[in-house]
Parts: sequence; structure tokens; C-alpha cells
Amino acid sequence: MHASRRTFLKQLGSGLAAISWAPSAVLFAESKATFTALPRSTPEAQGVSSASIQAFFDALATSNHEMHGFVMARRGHVIAEGWWDPYAPDLRHTLYSMSKSFTSTAVGFAVAEGRLKVTDKVVSFFPDDLPATVSDNLAALTVKDLLTMSVGNEKEPTQQW
Repeated sequence: MHASRRTFLKQLGSGLAAISWAPSAVLFAESKATFTALPRSTPEAQGVSSASIQAFFDALATSNHEMHGFVMARRGHVIAEGWWDPYAPDLRHTLYSMSKSFTSTAVGFAVAEGRLKVTDKVVSFFPDDLPATVSDNLAALTVKDLLTMSVGNEKEPTQQW
């Protein structure tokens, strides 16, 4: 699907019928790796209410967020996808900070499973890889400090760029 934001949202109003259920363009076409596109399905077939997806888009339409694209997957199936002009599924995009989303989700799972706490000291996870002298700042560093990017730097590391 390739439409303006307004057209995209209007089309969504028709019960999500406008969202592509067929396999989209080859993902990662320029990559040397071989990827298999996820199968497509409908939201209801995968236990998701299309009305709830529509409610998300209704809320998005009144927000100040600029969306480039949207893909929702459940149980190994893509159940909703679409792009706003000028963006498209085959357009390469820089995804700043995307790994932070995955990392924080993984940490959330680990916390929920009781494997760690966000108050745990980072040095406790790497006892064999610590410097000979552990500074007070390193000793005090917690998982939460890393997740909230509040570790701090003596001076701004990107200033020179």
C-alpha cells in the first residue's frame, strides 16, 4: 500500500480491508542474506480485533506523530501493514535507536521472569571482564542507568562532529 497519510487513514476506516494482506515487496531486497517474508493473515484470524487496530489509527490521526509505516505481526503472521507517502516498504531508512526498543523489551521480559532487577549493578554481570581498577561511577552503574541513557559523559561525545 502506498498512499498519503489522509488516504491511508480513510482506507483503514473500511474495516482494514485496505491494508495489504498479500505478501508485500521483497523485504531487504538489497541484502545478501535470504529472508522469507512472513505469511499474511487477518487480525481476527490471529486473535486481534481489527477495531482495536482502527482505534490505534484514529488516535494516531489526532497525534503529532509522523508515521512512515506500520507493520503488526501476531503468531508469526503479518496482520496489518501500510505506508504513508513518500515512504514505501522497499525504501531504506535509518532506524535510529531501534536496538534500544528490542533491548528494553528483552530486559522487561528478564525482569518479569525474575532474572534481574533494573537496580542491579552492571558490574555484577561481568565479573571476569572488569578493569583492574573499577571506578566509583562504574561500580554504581545500574541496568536502569543504561536503559534510561542517564550514564552521563564528562563532555558531549558527539560535539566534535
